Amino acid sequence: MEYVDVRMARSFWGNNSFSYVFSPSRGASGGILLLWNLDSISLQSSHISDYFTVIEAILSSSGLPIMFIVVYAPQGECVLMGNFNEVRDESERLGTTFNSNTARRFNNFIKQAGLFDVALGGPWFTWSDKWGSKFSKLDRFLTTRGVLDAFPHLTGMVLEKYILDHRPILLSEHRVDYGLTPFRIFYSWFNLEGFDDVVRNLWSQDQNLLTVSHPWVKLKKKLQLLKSNIRVWNTSSRLKMDSKRKELQNVLDSIDSRLMTNGGCLFTGATSEYS
Repeated sequence: MEYVDVRMARSFWGNNSFSYVFSPSRGASGGILLLWNLDSISLQSSHISDYFTVIEAILSSSGLPIMFIVVYAPQGECVLMGNFNEVRDESERLGTTFNSNTARRFNNFIKQAGLFDVALGGPWFTWSDKWGSKFSKLDRFLTTRGVLDAFPHLTGMVLEKYILDHRPILLSEHRVDYGLTPFRIFYSWFNLEGFDDVVRNLWSQDQNLLTVSHPWVKLKKKLQLLKSNIRVWNTSSRLKMDSKRKELQNVLDSIDSRLMTNGGCLFTGATSEYS
């Protein structure tokens, strides 16, 4: 319905001891009506959207602050941010008592809601008392998967707090291009068999780069292929060297064994002239 008046709301409730808020429908879909008992709930504030309606209230019987959220249809992607006043594990508290039960409930909420905790850079703790004796990581960003897919370089940063007890947290997409991955070449490789052939053969062949026309892109891809081929050659070369080293070690072990057997004499076939 595009409009709900008091008479219509009363027809749902049955008496006059109520209050209500509503979000009107848009076309043939939507529309939310939220009603509550005036004797049980004291309204503090409300927020109305096309897809959800929220009221913040106080329970009259206990004075407990409570929030009611009525949802219509999937809400799409979202980012929950700020002070959740709870930690996820023991490492996020220092100088204060860690409650494993409340941490488990907080982690279950994150998992069941399909949310992801954005990693924060900077200081580990986001809150501390004024004496600097108690620390906690209470502030964070929780996002849905769609947000991370749309912003793959999303990062969080904990800033300086100055006079505040909470450090501000900053959410931004920071894309950093560090260029080509560093690759280490040893001078000794130039003296090993096969290294020159690996470089020469790859550099003279372009069959894997026929679809690349831009010279700088071709150079970059060629360097990537070269690094990959050198890694394969290096692995094979190390295996050959290990095998050769093992053969030499076996020869030395055999010589040691013969020395021990012959009482320290390696050659036993002397002529009479020198005997």
